Amino acid sequence: MVKRKIRKVIGIRRKLVEPRKKLYLDILVYRNLKKLLSTFEFQTIFIYMSLPYEVDTKRIMEYLLKKNKKVYVPKVVNSAEMVACEYKGENKLHRNKLGILEPSSTQQIPPSQIDVCIVPIVAFDKDLNRVGFGKGYYDRFLKKAAQHCVKVGVAYHFQKVKKIRAEEHDVKLDVIVTDRLVLLQKNSYRGEYDEKDTT
Repeated sequence: MVKRKIRKVIGIRRKLVEPRKKLYLDILVYRNLKKLLSTFEFQTIFIYMSLPYEVDTKRIMEYLLKKNKKVYVPKVVNSAEMVACEYKGENKLHRNKLGILEPSSTQQIPPSQIDVCIVPIVAFDKDLNRVGFGKGYYDRFLKKAAQHCVKVGVAYHFQKVKKIRAEEHDVKLDVIVTDRLVLLQKNSYRGEYDEKDTT
């Protein structure tokens, strides 16, 4: 399935989720993500500011702040680039031209100093390939990340598709967390993947 069609189909699916159901799914994703992060040694984490139809990241951000982690969120600086700026609470945010909340301050950290990156997903497949919104912000950002940085995608399970044709500029994720499973690379040499069902 071509990426344009995937974005259209999954976009419709996301909009059909009732608010009550979405809240339930968000809590399940949060629990799975929280459990996954508890297995990592990290101090700095980059995480997206969620839009209404995306997995809500507010809970995990508040949890991370309570754990004294340094939380950074995206700030768009031009049509091709975003940077990671420190998150210091909702009262220090404003909406950018894309309608996404971002920090007012410009205090930033280079991608190479981030331990964990949590990114949004429009769709994903079992091989940890991701379809985003098509603007390439996250792919460009992740390419600058350090080798030790764990790249985590979060999504609802219904966003999984059979196969995504990866392109040269696409960055494959290390882990994908949904409301039903945690999908991770089992053997980096042989390219095997393991679905840990959490239901």
